[in-house]
Amino acid sequence: MTATYEVRRVGASRADQKRFIQLLWQLYQHDPNWVPPLIQAQKELVGFRHHPFYDRNRCQNFIVTNKGQTVGRITALVNVAHNERFKEKRGFFGFFECEDDPQAAKLLFTEACRYLAEEGMTDVRGPVNPGLNYEVGLLVDGFDSPPTFLMTYNPPYYEPLIQGFGFEKCQDLYAYEGH
Repeated sequence: MTATYEVRRVGASRADQKRFIQLLWQLYQHDPNWVPPLIQAQKELVGFRHHPFYDRNRCQNFIVTNKGQTVGRITALVNVAHNERFKEKRGFFGFFECEDDPQAAKLLFTEACRYLAEEGMTDVRGPVNPGLNYEVGLLVDGFDSPPTFLMTYNPPYYEPLIQGFGFEKCQDLYAYEGH
């Protein structure tokens, strides 16, 4: 059967907001190392509810569906304070979640980059959720244990999905576990 994709901006529609949030449970329901976020905190961090980060900064959330089922999500972020401080026009992507589906991932990254270009951004980095003081980066090793506090957790196939779009690693981040 042929895939039928649709990418759309997530705005005030409660149904789309719910799909954006609930995708996490759909993707990770059988992963014993996944630690579910607090739903209220997730709504604030992605801009559905008030969060101080968005007093100055902007975001746009997207979902992609295939045959009516949500298969991916992403947030495009403009961090005004970062760009003023570092004299850049850098946009960020975050809250990326997706089935192991290169086409769905490509559609999400394309829409996020398009939005950031419309906002005047000339460079894109990620993932950041939503800024450098929160979850940052991509897990590329250590999938056999739960994440430490404020460290990302994702399936191993995210690295090829992200690199498949053309993104390249720019920095290594490490998490350590003490006993």
